[in-house]
Amino acid sequence: MIALHDLKKVYRQAGRDIPALDGVTLAVPSDSVHAVVGQSGAGKSTLVRCIALLDRPTSGTVEIDGVELTAVRATELRKARRRLGVVFQNANLFDSRTIIGNVAYPLELAGVGRAQRTAKAKELLGLVGLAEAGGAFPAQLSGGQRQRVGIARALATDPDVLLCDEPTSALDPATTSEILDLIAALKARLGLAVVVITHEMTVVKRIADSVSLLEAGKVIESGPLEQAVARFGSRLSETLLALPATSGLPQAGITIEVLDQTGPAEVPALTSVGRQLGVDLPIVAGVVEHLGEATFGRYRAVVPSALDPGEVLTQLRQRGAQAELSQAVAGVAR
Repeated sequence: MIALHDLKKVYRQAGRDIPALDGVTLAVPSDSVHAVVGQSGAGKSTLVRCIALLDRPTSGTVEIDGVELTAVRATELRKARRRLGVVFQNANLFDSRTIIGNVAYPLELAGVGRAQRTAKAKELLGLVGLAEAGGAFPAQLSGGQRQRVGIARALATDPDVLLCDEPTSALDPATTSEILDLIAALKARLGLAVVVITHEMTVVKRIADSVSLLEAGKVIESGPLEQAVARFGSRLSETLLALPATSGLPQAGITIEVLDQTGPAEVPALTSVGRQLGVDLPIVAGVVEHLGEATFGRYRAVVPSALDPGEVLTQLRQRGAQAELSQAVAGVAR
């Protein structure tokens, strides 16, 4: 487990204090993936550096399984970092070293003997699906293969935490899918606590168990993925269930926003209400996502002018959906 408590980082620039992290508190259990999302400048890169102790936090703590890494003296810092494996956006491999040499490098720094570190590197390359690539050089591998090497290298010291900084942003969709599947498999197999820094919602939806939104160095929203999506009108919910752009509306009426969570055999609330009222409630924009054990649907629908929108909202809420008025359509007042 990794725990961050009230983590702050302030940089001094041109005689001014610039806060980059402002009281970040997170807990990520073992065998789980926590995604941190946010716009450029939100503090994600600083968070990575502070968690990995590449940059000392101004205050606050980083703990792994109850051991406070931020309290470690500078002379013992390298040893403390072995509890963390870091995967960067670009694999940052040594071009002059073979793949085995790259994976074994952290063990070389730790003073592990040649035979032992070579055996460990071969084992890890097998784990990430590159058992036959040990004698190759980075230039001979694809981008996805190089990222796999980076993951193997991050696991060389048997860390408890895997920190992934935009691990798929430079990869094509197919390779991205492969790398995310690999991270999820390694998390389960090794019992890792994984922190993924990303701006890609596909990454969050694919592998995250929980998620936080970082803004101006602060955690604005956070929680288990399903709970975050279920918070109707929240930033995370609207981002993870982003509606497509719409052009043109089918008829006059009042639009409503609906967030529905259904099980495998359940009928969506909009469909159920429409059947009961004997009318069509046209959906002008919608998205359905299967996240965790639930299916979420977010819709923008039109309540025809002949119906009372309040009654429609009541019927939807009675069926467990969350719904609110959105806007008038075709000149009909709200």
